[in-house]
Amino acid sequence: MPSAWVDNEEVVFKDGIPLETARVYELLAGVLAENGRVIVEFVVDGVDTLRKGDTPDSFIKIEARSQTHHELTLRLVMEASKHVVNLDKEMQSYACNVLKTSWSEVFQRMDELIGKIKPFAELFDNLIPYVQTYQPPWSANFEKISSEQAKSLEGIMDSFERGSPACLSDELTHRFCSIYRQGTLLFAEEIIPFLKNKITEGVAR
Repeated sequence: MPSAWVDNEEVVFKDGIPLETARVYELLAGVLAENGRVIVEFVVDGVDTLRKGDTPDSFIKIEARSQTHHELTLRLVMEASKHVVNLDKEMQSYACNVLKTSWSEVFQRMDELIGKIKPFAELFDNLIPYVQTYQPPWSANFEKISSEQAKSLEGIMDSFERGSPACLSDELTHRFCSIYRQGTLLFAEEIIPFLKNKITEGVAR
């Protein structure tokens, strides 16, 4: 007989367990959302369908794992933070080299530069739904820095469109690096401790 488990506990459905995998996911996600949790693993007959991206129509056993919004957000933040360590120093070095390198070569490597900056932008983008939902005490500072980093990214792209190495160097050195330092400080001193405290509070209950 088909069964569904969430966080190692079997789920009992009021009207009996649905036979369609998608319907089970829908019901579980709805109930978990009401409790401030989200599905992070959805294993159908031994296959994690969230990673594979392919959900079978039927099932024998579903094993789901959930996390609170605070836990998931902290996990995303910590993972993204690994990719932006010392990014300001790297960008300062890049900004100097831009002025000594032919523009054609700089332009050809535009995607490489954007690829280095993208994780920092995603660090903010991934947090926006959380901030809008919970309105944490640091939300005003977060929104200000988030807006500034978006403008800086636009400025970097505009420099490439104008073919201006001087503007690109200036944008990276002065605006982007300053925003990076403000952002990493906010995460280290306010956001990460806040999320860890929320998780601790949840465990204590």
